[in-house]
Amino acid sequence: MIAAILAAGLAVLAALPSGLPAWGLALLAAAAAAILWLASRCGRDEAEEVQRLRTQMASLRQERDRLSLLSEVVKESSERYREYSEAAADWFWESDSEQRFTFFSSSFDTVMNVSSDDLLGQRSWDIVSERMEIDSDQWQAHIADLTAQRPFRDFKYWLEDRSGRARWIKVNGLPRFDDDGAFIGYRGTGTDITAAVENAHRMHMLNRAVEQSPVSIVITDLKADIQYVNGAFLKVTGYSMDEVIGRNPRILRSDRTPSETYNAMWAALSMGEKWEGELVNRRKNGELYWELATIQPIQNIEGEITNYLAVKTDITEQKQADAKLAELVEELRRSNEELEQFAYVASHDLRQPLRMITAYLGLLEKKLGANFDQDSRDFFGFALDGAKRLDRMIVDLLEYSRIGRIGAPMAPVELAGVVADAVRHLDVAVAESGAEIAVPESLPMISGDANELIRLFQNLIGNAIKYMPEGRAPRIEVLCRDAGGEWVLGVKDNGIGIPPDDLKRVFGIFQRLVAREQYEGTGIGLAVCRKIVERHGGRIWAESELGEGSTFLVALPKHQS
Repeated sequence: MIAAILAAGLAVLAALPSGLPAWGLALLAAAAAAILWLASRCGRDEAEEVQRLRTQMASLRQERDRLSLLSEVVKESSERYREYSEAAADWFWESDSEQRFTFFSSSFDTVMNVSSDDLLGQRSWDIVSERMEIDSDQWQAHIADLTAQRPFRDFKYWLEDRSGRARWIKVNGLPRFDDDGAFIGYRGTGTDITAAVENAHRMHMLNRAVEQSPVSIVITDLKADIQYVNGAFLKVTGYSMDEVIGRNPRILRSDRTPSETYNAMWAALSMGEKWEGELVNRRKNGELYWELATIQPIQNIEGEITNYLAVKTDITEQKQADAKLAELVEELRRSNEELEQFAYVASHDLRQPLRMITAYLGLLEKKLGANFDQDSRDFFGFALDGAKRLDRMIVDLLEYSRIGRIGAPMAPVELAGVVADAVRHLDVAVAESGAEIAVPESLPMISGDANELIRLFQNLIGNAIKYMPEGRAPRIEVLCRDAGGEWVLGVKDNGIGIPPDDLKRVFGIFQRLVAREQYEGTGIGLAVCRKIVERHGGRIWAESELGEGSTFLVALPKHQS
């Protein structure tokens, strides 16, 4: 503006003729002054306008910055809301005024393995699982909320996915209204809580199992103060829950548990290891009881030990039974020793008068034999035969009583040598019967008494030779197989066999299963075998087929080198 006025003034001066009069010069000076005043005036107005514009621009920039900051706040708030919503729910949904689904967020298909397109237009009670119904009262209360257009939270029902698996879901909903206040449907969130429900069910079962467990369960803190006990603990100890929570388990301690036991327990626990052992504790009423306890540290997710868990079984009855059994075993041992001593003394002392009877019967037969008739000779024969059989029975009884009482200490024994010696002692019987005896090329070593084992196999092989049908040549096989922790040995024959009902009775003392006229013997040989086997920590049994043969099997522990 100022530049334009100055330009106009200069143009006027240029247009004036030269040599103006004084009054013209005065007029020109006045015009110039006016122009300068006008120019200065216009400059001030323009400066004020510029300043006003600058002020407005500053205000606009401040408003722009404020709106930009507000936009960032809104964006951050919106993002936070979205993240919170996604964290609180698996999907979003909407329904219309008739409660029909009109929208599912894209996450619904992924989370539920259900096509949302199949559910659009349906209502929640149209899509529930028919296999997993919920209480009808809950449905009625939910429908009442929908009818009254009230907000609802945590309504749960079952929905089946594509694979037919029932999924337990939880939904929340808020009613929606238009600008005129008319109800237009619901908008809400949904969450699959199947895993949480299953975990809760497992925890419930675990809690029930712990509470109903027949063994005592105790949880303490690191100071060993009790934080939890189950019902079995209260039943065993006689204390109530209030009497034990917060107290140390030493309230149960008696003076019967060695201090070394507690030292070993705490040494293991302090190293983060499990401890097992027996404790003698005292109930609330003062009664002693025995426990088999397993105590181990419990770690948190960071691997730090936070508690101790004790699982304890009341073994009082077992201990009492063991003590009673030990008393009975000791009593039986003493009784057996007395019986063995009696049998040894009786059999040894009986043989002397029996020899006298046999000797004098022989002398009478020599002196009076010429005057005997046939009946008298038969009577004397019966008497002498009876005396000889009685002497043999006494000898066998003496042998039976000696087993284990005067035997050699247990030592490594080669069974191959044992069987060979047993067969050599039977050379005469083998030759007379024409028996064939098959023995494995190698037999194991066991821990035992060599002399008793020789007697064992001599009796078994001797019986196999003796109990043979007339006219049949004995075919005997010695067996051996590895049965894990033991060797199973056997003597198999082709003899007369044993009736099934007599397979167990055959090992009894003085048990004869055949007539004396057919086969000699006292019926004590297999009883001797059983006693030898049992002394060696083994067992003996028989398998047989009547008329075809028998197999006597012996299981003996393996030799520990």
